[in-house]
Amino acid sequence: MAADQESMCTCHACLGIRVIIDSALKVLDLYRWMLDSYIIDFFQDNLWDRLPRPWAKILENVALDELGSWILRERRPRHVWPLSLIALRRSIDLLSINREPTARTRFTCKLSQRDPKESVKTCETLITKDKRLDKFENLFKKHVKQKKRYEIEKFSEIVARCSELSNSSCIVDTGAGIGHLARELAYKYQLAVICIEQDKSLSELARKYDEQFMKKFKTHLAGFCGVPPYHLCAKIVDESCTGDGLPAVFRGILRDYFSQQSNDNGFGLIGLHPCGDLAARLLKFYVGQQNAKFISVVGCCYMKLTINEDRTTSALGYPLSKYVERNSSHSLSYAALEVACHAVENYCDKMKSNEYDDLKVHAYRATLEKILVNKGGDVMRRGRVGSVKVNGGMSFQE
Repeated sequence: MAADQESMCTCHACLGIRVIIDSALKVLDLYRWMLDSYIIDFFQDNLWDRLPRPWAKILENVALDELGSWILRERRPRHVWPLSLIALRRSIDLLSINREPTARTRFTCKLSQRDPKESVKTCETLITKDKRLDKFENLFKKHVKQKKRYEIEKFSEIVARCSELSNSSCIVDTGAGIGHLARELAYKYQLAVICIEQDKSLSELARKYDEQFMKKFKTHLAGFCGVPPYHLCAKIVDESCTGDGLPAVFRGILRDYFSQQSNDNGFGLIGLHPCGDLAARLLKFYVGQQNAKFISVVGCCYMKLTINEDRTTSALGYPLSKYVERNSSHSLSYAALEVACHAVENYCDKMKSNEYDDLKVHAYRATLEKILVNKGGDVMRRGRVGSVKVNGGMSFQE
């Protein structure tokens, strides 16, 4: 342990990150019982009585629209809120990563070889995009939900900048699905993209869409010479997270498919919503691959991460950091990880506009579970009620 302590960077940025981690885990310790609770527990274990009395008093009297606005700090509250709740809200503000799209939060270690300000400035001037494809926006939106479309547009711009900065030969899109992100990068940003997808049927459908795009472009754009993504049906990394043979495979694809005779610049590793352990494996793969020039991953489904409390496996999805692992408070339950997948803003917006009918389904499910528990005991808790599709005005009987 002493050797690990000595090897830790002591620059201002790294020390600051460790302070944030320690502080966040202390807050989690204080309110862990809430994070570890399911909705059924609220009714079955009467969790309302566990709330601090000032909290219960304000929550009994405040309107839902005010609660939503208070959480998001959007207007002056009509009630006097308990100091402990205000302190918790402020702590969350200070310890959370800023998710505002206009905010630029950087943590730059002193060991970094590049000044991030210069990097971003340089990259913004060098990045190129085929503006001719703007008129095909409806084609890019086809088969893509609005939220996903927004994510693809923002993420592809970030990836293109990272590729320019690192001078990578290609982009490796893991868990590429049917290729929506890959086509954005390949056609709009003229990047060589290798898609890796385990599901053969998804890869085949992606190729079909690629052909439709290319046919459209060649018909309406004179001299269009974009290259569709290359689809590789494979598993990028197993539990060892080494993937030793993959760089050679990538070089062969670049040479034979993309006609890159000189392709020693490595690759960028990306993943938009890699599920559970896949994001952790990609990070481990990136660390172990000299040819991996950058990584950009937006994880999801945190509750599917492998968490082994006895440390008997190297395939842990959480924690990845030795520093976090050494903290005795680092443990997170399935319920806590599941909560982390949800954006509080969505729920607050529903409360502010009094459009929370679809949230009733949670109470309905909890009531059903309570009936099951009363009749069958604790073995009937959690997971015994299937998912329910919400319809407007749906009653409990329905």
